[in-house]
Amino acid sequence: MASNENDVMVALLPIVSDWASIEFPHLTLVYAGKKDDLSPSDLDGLSKATLSIAMLGRPLTLRTLTKDVFGDGTTDSPKVDVLRFHPSLDLLKMRTIVEDWNASEHPFNPHLTVGPEGTWKVDSSPVMVAFDVVAFCVGNERQEFRMSRGMSDNYV
Repeated sequence: MASNENDVMVALLPIVSDWASIEFPHLTLVYAGKKDDLSPSDLDGLSKATLSIAMLGRPLTLRTLTKDVFGDGTTDSPKVDVLRFHPSLDLLKMRTIVEDWNASEHPFNPHLTVGPEGTWKVDSSPVMVAFDVVAFCVGNERQEFRMSRGMSDNYV
Protein backbone atom coordinates (compact mmCIF):
# COMPACT_ATOMS: atom_id res chain seq x y z
CA MET A 1 0.00 0.00 0.00
CA ALA A 2 0.95 3.58 0.35
CA SER A 3 3.50 4.05 3.12
CA ASN A 4 0.98 5.62 5.47
CA GLU A 5 -2.75 5.18 6.04
CA ASN A 6 -3.24 8.73 4.77
CA ASP A 7 -0.97 8.61 1.67
CA VAL A 8 -2.40 8.70 -1.86
CA MET A 9 -0.61 7.34 -4.93
CA VAL A 10 -1.02 5.70 -8.32
CA ALA A 11 1.29 2.74 -8.89
CA LEU A 12 2.06 0.00 -11.38
CA LEU A 13 2.09 -3.56 -10.04
CA PRO A 14 4.45 -6.22 -11.42
CA ILE A 15 3.08 -9.42 -12.94
CA VAL A 16 5.63 -11.53 -11.05
CA SER A 17 6.95 -10.39 -7.68
CA ASP A 18 7.84 -13.57 -5.77
CA TRP A 19 11.40 -12.25 -5.48
CA ALA A 20 10.25 -9.16 -3.54
CA SER A 21 10.46 -8.91 0.26
CA ILE A 22 7.30 -6.87 0.78
CA GLU A 23 3.61 -7.59 0.32
CA PHE A 24 3.05 -4.71 -2.09
CA PRO A 25 5.98 -4.24 -4.50
CA HIS A 26 5.12 -1.32 -6.77
CA LEU A 27 6.37 1.36 -9.11
CA THR A 28 4.90 4.72 -8.05
CA LEU A 29 3.65 6.73 -11.02
CA VAL A 30 2.65 9.62 -8.78
CA TYR A 31 2.59 10.33 -5.06
CA ALA A 32 -0.33 12.71 -4.59
CA GLY A 33 0.21 13.58 -0.93
CA LYS A 34 -2.03 13.11 2.09
CA LYS A 35 -5.71 12.23 1.73
CA ASP A 36 -6.62 14.95 4.21
CA ASP A 37 -4.99 17.55 1.94
CA LEU A 38 -6.91 16.47 -1.18
CA SER A 39 -10.48 17.43 -2.01
CA PRO A 40 -13.04 14.77 -2.90
CA SER A 41 -12.93 16.04 -6.49
CA ASP A 42 -9.11 15.62 -6.53
CA LEU A 43 -9.47 12.02 -5.35
CA ASP A 44 -12.22 11.39 -7.90
CA GLY A 45 -10.12 12.90 -10.69
CA LEU A 46 -7.08 10.83 -9.77
CA SER A 47 -9.19 7.67 -9.62
CA LYS A 48 -10.55 8.42 -13.10
CA ALA A 49 -7.04 9.15 -14.39
CA THR A 50 -5.93 5.76 -13.04
CA LEU A 51 -8.78 4.06 -14.90
CA SER A 52 -7.80 5.99 -18.05
CA ILE A 53 -4.26 4.63 -17.80
CA ALA A 54 -5.67 1.11 -17.59
CA MET A 55 -8.03 1.61 -20.51
CA LEU A 56 -5.50 3.35 -22.76
CA GLY A 57 -2.36 1.57 -21.64
CA ARG A 58 -1.11 -1.90 -22.29
CA PRO A 59 1.04 -4.13 -20.13
CA LEU A 60 4.61 -2.94 -20.27
CA THR A 61 8.03 -4.36 -19.61
CA LEU A 62 10.82 -2.18 -18.26
CA ARG A 63 14.55 -2.81 -18.45
CA THR A 64 16.29 -2.84 -15.06
CA LEU A 65 19.18 -0.39 -14.74
CA THR A 66 20.46 -1.32 -11.28
CA LYS A 67 19.63 -2.26 -7.71
CA ASP A 68 19.71 0.73 -5.36
CA VAL A 69 18.68 1.95 -1.90
CA PHE A 70 16.28 4.89 -1.52
CA GLY A 71 15.16 6.72 1.61
CA ASP A 72 16.70 8.76 4.39
CA GLY A 73 16.50 6.13 7.12
CA THR A 74 13.87 8.10 9.02
CA THR A 75 10.42 7.00 10.16
CA ASP A 76 8.81 8.97 7.32
CA SER A 77 11.39 7.82 4.78
CA PRO A 78 12.86 4.44 5.71
CA LYS A 79 15.66 2.99 3.60
CA VAL A 80 14.31 0.50 1.05
CA ASP A 81 15.79 -1.74 -1.62
CA VAL A 82 14.64 -0.75 -5.11
CA LEU A 83 15.18 -1.70 -8.73
CA ARG A 84 15.71 1.35 -10.92
CA PHE A 85 14.40 1.26 -14.48
CA HIS A 86 15.12 2.86 -17.81
CA PRO A 87 11.90 4.83 -18.50
CA SER A 88 10.07 3.74 -21.63
CA LEU A 89 7.93 6.05 -23.74
CA ASP A 90 4.78 4.21 -22.55
CA LEU A 91 5.78 4.70 -18.90
CA LEU A 92 6.38 8.40 -19.44
CA LYS A 93 2.98 8.74 -21.15
CA MET A 94 1.33 7.12 -18.10
CA ARG A 95 3.18 9.48 -15.80
CA THR A 96 2.00 12.47 -17.86
CA ILE A 97 -1.64 11.51 -17.24
CA VAL A 98 -1.21 11.78 -13.44
CA GLU A 99 1.65 14.23 -12.96
CA ASP A 100 -0.66 17.18 -12.21
CA TRP A 101 -1.37 15.50 -8.84
CA ASN A 102 2.34 15.18 -7.99
CA ALA A 103 3.11 16.14 -4.37
CA SER A 104 6.51 14.46 -4.10
CA GLU A 105 9.58 16.45 -3.24
CA HIS A 106 11.63 14.11 -5.44
CA PRO A 107 11.83 14.06 -9.25
CA PHE A 108 10.24 11.11 -11.05
CA ASN A 109 12.78 8.30 -10.91
CA PRO A 110 11.17 5.03 -12.07
CA HIS A 111 11.85 2.33 -9.52
CA LEU A 112 10.19 -0.70 -7.96
CA THR A 113 10.24 -0.84 -4.17
CA VAL A 114 11.08 -4.45 -3.28
CA GLY A 115 11.67 -4.41 0.49
CA PRO A 116 13.43 -2.85 3.46
CA GLU A 117 17.12 -2.19 2.98
CA GLY A 118 19.15 -5.40 3.02
CA THR A 119 16.25 -7.80 2.45
CA TRP A 120 16.82 -8.40 -1.26
CA LYS A 121 16.16 -12.15 -1.73
CA VAL A 122 18.11 -12.83 -4.91
CA ASP A 123 21.74 -12.42 -5.91
CA SER A 124 20.98 -10.84 -9.27
CA SER A 125 18.35 -8.37 -10.36
CA PRO A 126 15.79 -9.34 -12.98
CA VAL A 127 16.88 -7.93 -16.33
CA MET A 128 13.28 -7.01 -17.16
CA VAL A 129 10.12 -6.54 -15.05
CA ALA A 130 6.63 -6.64 -16.56
CA PHE A 131 3.64 -4.68 -15.23
CA ASP A 132 -0.01 -5.31 -16.11
CA VAL A 133 -2.00 -3.60 -13.32
CA VAL A 134 -2.33 0.05 -12.32
CA ALA A 135 -3.55 0.77 -8.78
CA PHE A 136 -5.15 3.83 -7.18
CA CYS A 137 -4.11 3.70 -3.51
CA VAL A 138 -5.52 5.68 -0.61
CA GLY A 139 -3.79 4.49 2.53
CA ASN A 140 -4.55 0.80 3.02
CA GLU A 141 -7.28 0.70 0.37
CA ARG A 142 -6.71 0.35 -3.34
CA GLN A 143 -8.53 -0.06 -6.61
CA GLU A 144 -6.68 -2.17 -9.16
CA PHE A 145 -7.27 -2.04 -12.91
CA ARG A 146 -5.71 -4.37 -15.46
CA MET A 147 -4.11 -2.52 -18.36
CA SER A 148 -6.01 -3.65 -21.39
CA ARG A 149 -5.91 -1.30 -24.37
CA GLY A 150 -9.25 -2.31 -25.79
CA MET A 151 -10.13 -5.36 -23.70
CA SER A 152 -13.58 -5.23 -22.09
CA ASP A 153 -12.78 -6.76 -18.67
CA ASN A 154 -10.87 -3.95 -16.90
CA TYR A 155 -11.34 -4.80 -13.26
CA VAL A 156 -8.95 -7.14 -11.51
